[in-house]
Amino acid sequence: MADGHAKVLTEIDREARETGGRPARRVVWIDWDSGFKDSGLRVGDRVVGDGGEAYSAEQVEKGDTLGGAGQSRRWDRLGLVAGDELSVDVERTDGEHAGEVVRLTGRLVENRSYRDAEDRRSFGDDGPAHSEKDGFDYAWHPWYQKLQDLAQTVLAGWDYTASFDSRRYAERVEPFRDRVAFLEERYPGAFARAARADLDGMTAIVAGEPRELSDEDLAYRQLGDIRAERVTAAAEAAWEAFRGELGDDVLAAPLPLPDPFEEDVSAFVGRVVELPEIGDRDLLYETTRSWYRIGGGSRGTYLIDRHGDEIRGLYTASDHYVEKVDPLLDQRRITFVGRVEEKPVLAVDAVKNLTAVALAVRPMAALVKASGSADGRFFVDMRRPIEDDSDDTFAGEAALLASGRPRLTPDLDPAGVLDVFFQCLKLGDMETWMTCFADWKVRQWYARDDDGQEVAYPWLDRTWTTLNERDAVSVWDRSRKFLLEDVYDLEVAQVSEPRVVYDAALALPEMVDEDDPRVVEEVQALVDHVGKADDGYRTFAGAQLHRKWTLQRVDDGPWRITSAQPI
Repeated sequence: MADGHAKVLTEIDREARETGGRPARRVVWIDWDSGFKDSGLRVGDRVVGDGGEAYSAEQVEKGDTLGGAGQSRRWDRLGLVAGDELSVDVERTDGEHAGEVVRLTGRLVENRSYRDAEDRRSFGDDGPAHSEKDGFDYAWHPWYQKLQDLAQTVLAGWDYTASFDSRRYAERVEPFRDRVAFLEERYPGAFARAARADLDGMTAIVAGEPRELSDEDLAYRQLGDIRAERVTAAAEAAWEAFRGELGDDVLAAPLPLPDPFEEDVSAFVGRVVELPEIGDRDLLYETTRSWYRIGGGSRGTYLIDRHGDEIRGLYTASDHYVEKVDPLLDQRRITFVGRVEEKPVLAVDAVKNLTAVALAVRPMAALVKASGSADGRFFVDMRRPIEDDSDDTFAGEAALLASGRPRLTPDLDPAGVLDVFFQCLKLGDMETWMTCFADWKVRQWYARDDDGQEVAYPWLDRTWTTLNERDAVSVWDRSRKFLLEDVYDLEVAQVSEPRVVYDAALALPEMVDEDDPRVVEEVQALVDHVGKADDGYRTFAGAQLHRKWTLQRVDDGPWRITSAQPI
């Protein structure tokens, strides 16, 4: 009897083992002449059993399974030989049937090599010789090795390969297309059909799924321009009101000034001046402080302390403008109005080899031209304290979210929380967005048991902040930029069943109070990013995009996000 061979390669599914799932081996590759090539088995499938029997963890580790190193021993024990059929139980890993187990039937084949009429090794009785080039740059065998190497990665899917970039892989798939077409025409047969199936499978995966996006779905992409226009109108009105309030006391700042260390500048001291417009690069740096520098010479200029209490309001307002109006803001042009102080300033910039002799100005207000994707202006009144959590840091800010915020209600399921999370990014509602994150963390506490062995006990840290304020700004800005550049929409594709990641009953008794939470549950969610393609909108994966998200809930409380990452 001929030995039976599946010609399927698998590896231990470590993810299933770590998350308490069924013992399984993941399909890594299916050879072109495998009896499972047309069975419906796919690269990336989790094989959880065969012959009607579920695999044990020991079988999976030893490889006494389909595609494992010890599979021949298993076929011998089952009395299977080449030509016999074999049913395999497969757990799907993606799509609407993710998590379901389906039964597929293939057959074992004889493990043999093929030779053509000239006694050259070949791909089957009707396939090309390994060494034949057929006019191409290199022979069929190394070409197929390249196809196989790429297919093993692409066919495994977006959720298996780290930083899977569907568009980059699409470019790598394309060069195989002409040669597969030649193969089908010149060598029609099993090898050509297998190569076509692998190519079509890769093409479908890198292409993503089509999506329909309405004007309403995409309205947020114009929101920055709309808000910039409204804020600009509010800025102009506030600027005029501010200037009107000051009346004729405002002095158009003359340049150059007299040298305040050598000449009389008493006529300027205490006066309110409107300074010429400057940019973010008009700076002077000392060792421990920096200044806005107005005026081109080394003498007779104006300086505004960038570390003064008043100027902090400008920084806060600029951050809020980026959060709510234009995440692509890169440069600013600023017109300051302020009061000239009595004491002159001598500042030295060692890098520029510049000494500035200047009058110091305490800023009262600023009109900022915002140069980004949505050109506009915003006005900041620095005469009043401006708090970081205020909704009124620049003129017109309070009205931006007056029409309503996304509602994060306690009854939302994980998909609902993520939907609110993404909606906040689209609408520029950072306040609600921040409340989507968890304020706890499940940790491990190590202690020795009665036998002196170190044991890991679960511990619920209620002092944890998933995303602190400093990191939140970076995550927010990057996410907002993605949503105005390459990403057009986000949708929750899949949510796993909840699993318990903390049980107070398993914790050290001295680490748990009577009124402490008892259980923490966790789910894994997969998110589809939708981008623009030649034929409309399609889902895609990118190296910088995060498809996997984790959410938890304490007891039966609300679900919250524990993944501190941009979209």
